[in-house]
Amino acid sequence: MSVTPPQQQPPQNGSAGGGPDGGKPGRRRAVDLEPETFRRYARFTGWLVLALIVSYIGLQTPLPYRLLAVVAGLVGTTGGVILLVQAIRKKLPALMHVSAAAAIVCCGLFAATATAQAMFWGATVEFDQCRTHALTERSMTQCYLDYEDDMLTTIPGLPGSR
Repeated sequence: MSVTPPQQQPPQNGSAGGGPDGGKPGRRRAVDLEPETFRRYARFTGWLVLALIVSYIGLQTPLPYRLLAVVAGLVGTTGGVILLVQAIRKKLPALMHVSAAAAIVCCGLFAATATAQAMFWGATVEFDQCRTHALTERSMTQCYLDYEDDMLTTIPGLPGSR
């Protein structure tokens, strides 16, 4: 009496077992894609990283140049959405999905922050000037408190608004 299980035949192409790799029917693996496809989306990911870096650096600059963060953030967010859609459609590797999601989140946050600071232009200019002259932690805290008050007073309909 033998304890070895009986040998099963691998499913043939077109049978209920699946595609040529034994997986789900019609499912394509990342190794089945052409190298040119990988290069094109790798370049696209590189441009998204550049947009991410530019939007972060733009967020650290003084106010007129901070608008660069808005533009680069919007470009990065749009590019991330395009990459995510293409990664899902063309069944690209999971790393492309992750990089697209990271670009959407990071560039979106940078663009939203820079947009909010641009909306409160006057308060942000005063805050930047106060921050450059602040020497102690207490004066820096006072700059933040003044900045919050200036932002709240510019919103119409709130008590104490101008």
